[in-house]
This record gives sequence, structure tokens and C-alpha cells, in this order.
Amino acid sequence: MTGLTVALVLLVIFPGCNEISSRWFTGAGASQGYWLPLTVGLRLDPSVTEAALAYTDSCRQPRTLPFGDRLTEALKRDIGMVFEHVLADAQPLGSRVAAASDGVVEVVLGLKEVELFIHRQSTRSYPATVTLGATVSYFDAGGTLLSTRNLRTEARGNIDTEGQSCEVRGLAELANDAITRLAQGLNQHLGTSIKILQAAEAKQREGKPLVSGLQTGAGRGGSAASRPAQAEASQARSIDVDQVPERVRGYERRNSVGIAIGIGAFRDPEVPVVKFASHDAEVMARYLRAVGGIPAWQVKLVTDDHALKDDLVDVLENWLPQHVESGGDVLVFFSGRAMVDPVTGAVSLFPYEGTPTSHVRLLSLRRLQAALTRLPLQHAVLLLDVTMTVQHDSIRQKGQSPVWDAAVPTMGTAKLVQILGISEAQNAHQYERGRHGLFTFHLLKGLGGEAEADGDGLVSLGELFDYVRTQVPKAARAEYGHEQEPMSVPPLDANAQVRTLPLARVK
Repeated sequence: MTGLTVALVLLVIFPGCNEISSRWFTGAGASQGYWLPLTVGLRLDPSVTEAALAYTDSCRQPRTLPFGDRLTEALKRDIGMVFEHVLADAQPLGSRVAAASDGVVEVVLGLKEVELFIHRQSTRSYPATVTLGATVSYFDAGGTLLSTRNLRTEARGNIDTEGQSCEVRGLAELANDAITRLAQGLNQHLGTSIKILQAAEAKQREGKPLVSGLQTGAGRGGSAASRPAQAEASQARSIDVDQVPERVRGYERRNSVGIAIGIGAFRDPEVPVVKFASHDAEVMARYLRAVGGIPAWQVKLVTDDHALKDDLVDVLENWLPQHVESGGDVLVFFSGRAMVDPVTGAVSLFPYEGTPTSHVRLLSLRRLQAALTRLPLQHAVLLLDVTMTVQHDSIRQKGQSPVWDAAVPTMGTAKLVQILGISEAQNAHQYERGRHGLFTFHLLKGLGGEAEADGDGLVSLGELFDYVRTQVPKAARAEYGHEQEPMSVPPLDANAQVRTLPLARVK
């Protein structure tokens, strides 16, 4: 039984989830990440994008506080955490769903009011309440209404006035609180609606992931000889890091699992090759087995034409749960191409069939993160050596910068730690002399012993991050004259307990 099916069974005991009703949402906790395998269009009524609060200041003058931009941003982020992909859609409400979508979410803002009475100009605080109400509706690809709900929320607090000034301080913060609560309420409704979950379950059944043929070699995409010439070059060996250190006798981490994914050649010839990606993954898999001490049967290698989206989903959502043990550790390495959604900032990874023009062919980073965080793990480490399809300046002009954490609730507890080869949307360099991605080259050097700093013979997560954070920028400036700065999410500061997590034994 899949996790989605379990959610359906549990939710059936709660009646009325799809009725048109009014409901208060009072929670102010972190939003949930559901990441249902659906691609939806998001349509926001002008009542959302042009929203403003009307109030009277301490001089008894009518004022307005615009908050449409803040509400739009909050809705895009929180609704983006419900579905695998959220597409910007400028079509009017009620129009047909775009062919590339499984459905559409429409949001209309209704109630927006401030309860505030300022007696006179003076320096004092006054109680205030901001109340917001919205209607969220979900239509399937045929335009059938599957779910609609009216939600209201309020935020209470104090605003301040000072002397003879007309200014009212604190109202914007109170409005932001109400916006956050409303967005979380819509997130929760969409993520737990029975009919939306049923639509996601049906979509999941449409394409059962393949469970075999995941190792490298000839397969669906043809023989190695049919790959682009640039991908062939990735098989060249680096004398430095391709000589895998010998395994330390007796060192074995039976409670750990490793996944190495490298996708450098793509079915669409318009998608640029990532020259050394598949080779990155092949060598990383050998390191995980050797210095990482992970048993061979606990290491999965997936590359190029055996890395369709269904293959990756199968590894993460079927194979991995069968191999992980409670309290264990998982290390996932990915080398390849990624893209940033200019609307939500969500990051998507390119499988073999990936193309920038079809979101449904991409694997959202959020889905990968969710697959890791819902497991009974002690720690999950995600190493990402990604080449972005969009330049940094272009992203800033078009919309959001990359959202690497995806607001996964468990990120704050360091259950999931990500080590990224780039910051923001920098270029990830392919290191010709090392025959690897620049970031991967130094990851391998670090795991091979270069990062070991305290003389205990173990390379810890903190030591590895400190090593690549120092070496990669230095090499990028020397070789290319450009910045490439690894980063960690969440930050691996000196007090982070997860820094001591052992990744390799070198002596």
C-alpha cells in the first residue's frame, strides 16, 4: 500500500471534506509539504493580486495598506508545497485548463477587514484584529469542480501610535501574520482533500514505475555508442580521484544506504549535455562502497538512459523504503541538470527524458526531499552537483531565486541536510582536467581523505563540507575566473550536531 493510499484511507473517516462551507483556520505552525504527483495551474483573482486593507489612522484619515504582492507570494509558496509542479497561468478564472496540467487551483479573496479603533493622537498601543477570508477551488483537467472551500483566519495583536504623528505602526506585521495563516490553511485543505488525493492516486496508477533495469548499460535509450559524443568523453578517467582508496578492513555501515544518480545525456537533443555527470555517479557509488563502508546491496547506481522519471521515483519511493532501517542514514548523490520555476522558485531535476518545456517530465526536488524526510531515518544527506538551465541574472529578472529548502518542516531538525555545489543559481563547472564536475571532484577528494582534519581517520559531514567550501571557490576562480561556492541547507555551523556524522573511513 502506497503512502498516498494510506492517506486516503485515513481521511475517509472525516466526512464533509469537500463540502462548500466556511471554516476558520487558526494554526500558525509550519506549512506541510504534500507534493502530490500532479501538475496544476494556479489562477489568482484580482481580489488577491490587488488586495488592500482599509483602516483609519490616528488623525482620523482613511488609509489603505496594500498586501496583494505579499499574499500572492505566500499563496504561490504554500500551494507550491502541495503539488509536484505549479504553473503560472494568466487565464481568467473559470476558463479551460491548459493541456499540460492535471488541474487548476483558483483562489478568490473575499473578506479583508481590520478591527481597530484609535481614540486620539497619542503615544500608546491599541488592540487590533485583521481578518481574511478566501475561497479556494480545484478543477480537474476536464474542468470538473472536485473541491471548494471557504476559509477564514484572523490575527490579533497590538498596533502603536506616537505623539502627534498620524502613523500606525505594527499593522503590516499583523497583516503578514494573517496572510501566513490563510496560506497555510489553503495548503492544508488542498493537501488533505479526499477528491484531490483520489486524483493524485489515479495519476500515480497511470504509470507504474519500472522496477528493473536501473543499472547502467544498454537499455531504453540505446547502446552506449548511440550517446552524444560529449557524454562519451565522460568515461575518461581522472588519475587523481578515480583511483578509489582501499576499504578499511572491518569498517562497515550496515545501517546506511547510498544512492548515486548521474544524468548527463538526454533524450531531447536540445537539452545540453552535462559532460561528466554519469561518470560522477559511477565513481561516487564506488566510494560509497569502499571508504563509505556501505554494503554493495545497499548502494543503487542510476545513470543516463536508465534514469527516466519513473526510474527515479521507483528508487526513491519503492526501493529505498525497502532497504532503509529505522534510525539509519541515507546518502543521495545527484549530478546533472536542474531548472528553477520562475514563479515559485521550486527546483526541478532533469531525468533522462527531461525537457524545459514540459514540467511533467521533470522530478521536483521537493518530491525527492519528501521521499527522504518521511522515512524513519536519523539523517539523510543530499549531495547536489547541478548545472542550472537558466543564468543567474535571468532568474532575477523573471522571478524567484532557487528555493532549496522547500520549507520541509524537518529541515530545521537537520534530519535532511543538503550540500549544494552552487549558491543561488551560479554556474556549476565541468572540470576537464579532473574529468568530473568541479564540485564532485572535490567531494571525492574529500571522501578519499583530504577532508579528514582531526586525525581520527574518519571523514565527517562537517569536515567534508568545510573542505569543499574552501577548495571549490578557490579552484573556480583559478580555472575559470568565476565564482562557484558550495552551500549547505540548513547551515552547518560549528554547533550543528549533524556535523559529526561519519561519511567515510580512510585509515
